[in-house]
Amino acid sequence: MTDPSTEFAEVFNGADLPQALISAKTGAELLDISERQWHRLVQRGLLPKPIRLGRNTRWKLAEVEAALDAIPPSEA
Repeated sequence: MTDPSTEFAEVFNGADLPQALISAKTGAELLDISERQWHRLVQRGLLPKPIRLGRNTRWKLAEVEAALDAIPPSEA
């Protein structure tokens, strides 16, 4: 398995990753899951709540990474 932080860095082309905001589609692609599953993880509290920017919904990449690190293997 590849290092997720390396994979995130490749996707964002060296952007300031701690401040990066991602959509559900991008997050789901990074985790290789469906958008529906992404939203289920948010509803279960395993991923952070999103930020609403007008009509757009985004997640802070750093918060998503921290949440993923905190998920016990039995919950994943």
